[in-house]
Amino acid sequence: MMCKTKRKRSNPFGAKVRFLICFLAFFMMLSGTVYSQTGNKTTVKGIVTDALGDPLIGATVAEKGTTNATMTGVDGDYTLNVSPDGTLAVTFVGFISMDVPVNGQSTVDIVLQEDSKLLDEVVVTALGIKRDKKSLGYALQEIKGDQLTETRDNNVANALAGKVAGLQIKQSGTGIAGSSRIVLRGNNSIGGNNQPLIVVDGVPINSDTSGTDDYWGNRGIDKGSGMADISPDDIETMSVLKGPAAAALYGSRAGNGVIMITTKTGANKKGIGITLNSNLTFDSPMQMPKYQNVYGQGTAGEYVQNAIGSWGAKMTGQETTDLMGRKTKYSPEGNDITDFLRTGTTWTNSAELVSTSDKNTLRLSVMNLSNQSIVPNSDFKKTSVTLRGTAKLTDKLSFDAKLTYVNQKTENRVKLAYDPDNVFLNHLMMPRSFHFSDFTGTEGYAFPKGTINPVSKNPLSGIPVAWTDGISGMVLNPYWATEKDTNSDRKHRFIGFASLKYEFTEWLNIQGRYGMDYMSSQYKDQLAAGPTYWYPTGDFMMSKEDSYEVNADFLITFNKNLTEKLGLVATAGGNIMYRHGEGMLGQTTGLINPAYGFTLANGKKQAVSNSAFRKQINSLYATASFAWNNMVYLDLTARNDWSSTLNSDNRSYFYPSVGASWLFTETFKNTGPLNYGKIRLSWAQVGNDTEAYQLFNYRTLTTQYVYNPATEQIETIIQPLKSDTKSSYDLKNETINSYELGLELKAFNNRLGLDFAYYNKEAKDQILKMNVPSATGYNYKYVNAGNVRNRGIELVLSGTPVQTKDFTWDVALNFSKNSNKILKLADGITQQQLQHPSLTQLLKIVATEGGAYGDLLGKAYKRDDNGNIIVNEKGLPEFASGDVKLGNNNPDWMGGISNTFKYRDFDFGFQIDMRYGGEVYMGSIKTGAQYGTLDLTLDGRESMVVKGVTASGAENTVATTAQAYWAHLQDGAEPWIYDATNVRLREVSLGYKLPRKVLAKTPIYSVKLSLVARNLWMIYSKTKGFDPEAGYTTGNAQGFEMGSMPTLRSIGFNLNVAF
Repeated sequence: MMCKTKRKRSNPFGAKVRFLICFLAFFMMLSGTVYSQTGNKTTVKGIVTDALGDPLIGATVAEKGTTNATMTGVDGDYTLNVSPDGTLAVTFVGFISMDVPVNGQSTVDIVLQEDSKLLDEVVVTALGIKRDKKSLGYALQEIKGDQLTETRDNNVANALAGKVAGLQIKQSGTGIAGSSRIVLRGNNSIGGNNQPLIVVDGVPINSDTSGTDDYWGNRGIDKGSGMADISPDDIETMSVLKGPAAAALYGSRAGNGVIMITTKTGANKKGIGITLNSNLTFDSPMQMPKYQNVYGQGTAGEYVQNAIGSWGAKMTGQETTDLMGRKTKYSPEGNDITDFLRTGTTWTNSAELVSTSDKNTLRLSVMNLSNQSIVPNSDFKKTSVTLRGTAKLTDKLSFDAKLTYVNQKTENRVKLAYDPDNVFLNHLMMPRSFHFSDFTGTEGYAFPKGTINPVSKNPLSGIPVAWTDGISGMVLNPYWATEKDTNSDRKHRFIGFASLKYEFTEWLNIQGRYGMDYMSSQYKDQLAAGPTYWYPTGDFMMSKEDSYEVNADFLITFNKNLTEKLGLVATAGGNIMYRHGEGMLGQTTGLINPAYGFTLANGKKQAVSNSAFRKQINSLYATASFAWNNMVYLDLTARNDWSSTLNSDNRSYFYPSVGASWLFTETFKNTGPLNYGKIRLSWAQVGNDTEAYQLFNYRTLTTQYVYNPATEQIETIIQPLKSDTKSSYDLKNETINSYELGLELKAFNNRLGLDFAYYNKEAKDQILKMNVPSATGYNYKYVNAGNVRNRGIELVLSGTPVQTKDFTWDVALNFSKNSNKILKLADGITQQQLQHPSLTQLLKIVATEGGAYGDLLGKAYKRDDNGNIIVNEKGLPEFASGDVKLGNNNPDWMGGISNTFKYRDFDFGFQIDMRYGGEVYMGSIKTGAQYGTLDLTLDGRESMVVKGVTASGAENTVATTAQAYWAHLQDGAEPWIYDATNVRLREVSLGYKLPRKVLAKTPIYSVKLSLVARNLWMIYSKTKGFDPEAGYTTGNAQGFEMGSMPTLRSIGFNLNVAF
């Protein structure tokens, strides 16, 4: 490589930059191997492509019979010094190898043909072990990294939605920085975690979510999930190990499946390469509720000055006196929440620097994301830096290491559910005659001319106004919620590993690996003194958490043909996993002097507590994979775990698995258009242990500091707190037994593919938190009980309907259906709640013996034998006593369709997600109906007759009003249960890649510009402008929505430039 610099007297800084680039390039080239043109050598150049002319990046071009070799670059190009009469040996995974004589030529272009039998397709499996996909006895789907970077999402989990059969992704209704719920093949654990293990480069990481789960949420805050810290630009592949057989080597952590992420090393590039990527999107609500703009503030058809609801008179522009005694026009606001919201932006920039040689690779990547939410004063920033290096230290010893640093800053995460600062819930209650322009003058916030808006601040008391009807509470000024009640959090995270691999022989090696995941986070939440009903004198909370997980493992691998037809790959290894965490929480109730700001020292009542946990699992495992004549395969695995969270009698538990596959197209050679066929069968046993400190009763100490106004001193109170859960010394591990049957087919030279799976799994000895009599002195106790069954089918279809030299059309379809049943709970217990007790007054989300996980229970309409709704003497529907099943949030089936079209240098793709069936409780619709703000409340404003019958069976003729009707429906749950079926256009991209000939005389290898979009269109749903998949939590209590932030539609551009 040559670095040329030109003299430019006017720009000394530019000269320094060029010198630095040259220095770095020279430094990285020290790791390369430079071949000198000695003896009778000639330089050969060329391009390696597939049959359609697309370049093959990372193909190996070697001089046959020597160690002289190179790899193709991003355009499939190569340069190699060889003997004039030599032969080039060209190989690439998934293609038929080819020998090409040089014959003294200086340019040799090579076209490789795809291997129609896919015998060389390699995938990443458990423990990071690479396997031929044909040999697997279980289902595995792999997603390439380039599918994650154009129509990107901050959380790579969301990018999997609709792409993987059997995988359900649900985002919390809090925007880009929120968490996501990931479930594979249904819910297994009634009281525990149901999300899969996340493994990066063979090392498990902390992927815990901080979703909300109580009445107001975790102060209404969702702090995101650990998987969002993985940059899409660093990902080479994502392998989804769905069933227990696929994940059995992870033992007690594999009960819910595993998502294996393999990051880039730069090994598929040649020499020094630089790649720059910039993605800019503009965010807006995908859909909005339909408000009514006919009736304004008031009740019973009359304007009332201090009413919350929109049950007043028709708005015709008449003059009224508002809450502050000001003359104003009584006119509709339209849908001017859009005046309050803003256009969100997400700008992601990344850079990659790669240096490779025959023995070493070095990759440095930097990613920066800056997000401005659609909610004012809410912002999110994230920076990630990754350094990865591999080295062939000797002929037998190799080294691999990586370190990723993530820095994240969030200002004012959007509040959820019933939190007073939830602006979306507040807007559903706000009278339709109120205008957002009247609210911008909260205390300290002035109009452009410097005047304080009197509507927002009482001129006598100086306290900002809260509108209340004395019954329902209040509607909080949205600008107060975003400008005065603020929160912030910071996170630092280090994820890395280092490994050494020694090859004793070609068939025997040993690897040692050490991985670490360290995270430190700080959070602050402050509520200003003023209008907040729940914290009238202000409130402040701060927390700090530090945690880390260490995984140290070794693996011995034996890979040898025992006979001409029998091959064996065997491994044996062990792992030590250690997790440690510490936390501190400080909170005040009331501020001594609001002018002194938000500190713990300024609190009238202060409480400080800390927490810690430690957990360790020691493991030994082994595998044996037999291959007979490249036709029949048998896999055996065994793992034993020893957990520190269980007692000495129960802490050791064993997990085996067995799998087999038969390539029947190798047995029957004449299969016509069918060029690949495999039947697979597997059985496995995995499980789960419990969290730390469940075996013994323990107490915690909380220190409270109370301000005494008489002495003007802070008094200290140390209070011991007893856990409300009784210890359970005899707890043992949960066990999941599963079997799976599958069929894989490829036909017409791989232009049509099918992958079908049937699975059945049962989770026994569930670790449940059960209610106990209060006489015990506790509310709950952990017990081993329960049996949950999931069984279902998955279907993946792929095809290339059209394939010509200039045009290609690829299509992929996935379908899955899961059936869940609670076979058994504990003796004497037939129902277990899944959500926080504070929500049960509205809806119960439960696991019921004989029912399904996540059944929705609540008050239903009272009906006669013919199904007619029975009304009372006022003509309003009656509700039956007791709770009944109203639905279940889990879908009947899920599906996704992806299409990709390529024409010369253009490509166009889109993905549609489908979810059929399931129900959801729409709390937002309930609230909008109660306050008369949604358009569904227009009918019957003056008079209406509810369709139904009286107790005697006669048709109802008693008139009522819409206000009375919708207020009465608040007592039941059935009116707010909606079908959760939805179809959405999830992803769209249109790209253009500059032809190579345009860039031939530049240092640029490729340039691609794409128009990208996510969540472009809700094609079908029944939830009236609200997303049926939005929720207030990513925990187990699914099926309840309340005041969710609208799902974001993102439209923008992606630019990729490679040097």
